[in-house]
Amino acid sequence: MSLVKFRNLNPETPKKSSPIANQDQTLSFRKLAARDSHAATDRPLVKAGSNNNGNNRKGLYDKACLYLNEVLNAVKNRKSFALDPGFRILQKIAEIDHPQDELFIMAIHLDDRFKYVIHHSVNVAIYTLKMAEDLGFSKKSKLEVAMAALLHDVGMAIIPDKILYKQEKLSQQEIEILRERPNYSYKILRSFGDGSAYLAESAAQVYERVDGSGYPRAMRGEEIHEYAQIIGLLDMYEALIHSRPQREKLTHFTAVKEIINTCKNRFQRKHLKSLLNIFTAFPIHSFVRLNSNAIGKVIETYPDQPMRPKLKIVYDSQKRKVLTERIVVLPDNPLLNIVDSVSESEIQELSQAQPV
Repeated sequence: MSLVKFRNLNPETPKKSSPIANQDQTLSFRKLAARDSHAATDRPLVKAGSNNNGNNRKGLYDKACLYLNEVLNAVKNRKSFALDPGFRILQKIAEIDHPQDELFIMAIHLDDRFKYVIHHSVNVAIYTLKMAEDLGFSKKSKLEVAMAALLHDVGMAIIPDKILYKQEKLSQQEIEILRERPNYSYKILRSFGDGSAYLAESAAQVYERVDGSGYPRAMRGEEIHEYAQIIGLLDMYEALIHSRPQREKLTHFTAVKEIINTCKNRFQRKHLKSLLNIFTAFPIHSFVRLNSNAIGKVIETYPDQPMRPKLKIVYDSQKRKVLTERIVVLPDNPLLNIVDSVSESEIQELSQAQPV
């Protein structure tokens, strides 16, 4: 397995053969893994399913989706929409900030390629709240950047559904139409006036990159609003780990490798490090393969040892389903290591192949 080195965040010319469309390739987590060499007896942990009010949190996801759907419908019908309901929902989402939040886990794993227009922006808004907290933003700035994230692709309402949900490869003309959406979003959000100018400015600049490789204006460095820089990174990560009508999603580990190896000169180092802090290479509920060839499901993560989570073994080295509970705490098992992430489609195939 290729591991991540933070020295890979140093600028270099991006390589060509990347699944990130015409952009940005293998990362090394070795430096991260270096601090995993010894077990910490009092290590902090992130545990699956430990949030007591998970159902209420999941309800907020539905409310955010409903709000955004109403916004997009208003835009399609050339009607106005209010910002306050969105701010109230985001304020509720921001009340709980820890990685085992059911809402955050839902935003990582929920995958419906035919609802991606709504889910994508809601997910990015939830991720943005996490990054804003990690970067030490004020309460006001956290809500502002989250609202900018929720509305950053509002211009999607102008794009025909036959392009948005096309299951075949998009033509160059269709790609050019899609690339107009930051301009549409800017015009829509500019109507809220100077007091909310950050919304329009962020939406216009989400696809700009600090090295000048973005669009529509090839802006560079600090010309780009920091909200747009953060949203642009999380927009890319969200798109990679979720399916689209014309492609399958990547595993979280592969997505992080892609971004670190191919985009390190397109985003600020501090934002890339924050991405690793928040999501880790192997989020809760993701599946991994060990050097023993067993497959485990991540049930806890340790911020001080991001490459060595706690696992529930689901398939043994012979690809047989494990019938009794078997838990492996990797920091306490130095002979076991993760060698790769495992896609949900592979887990599904293994499940279907099991004898009755």
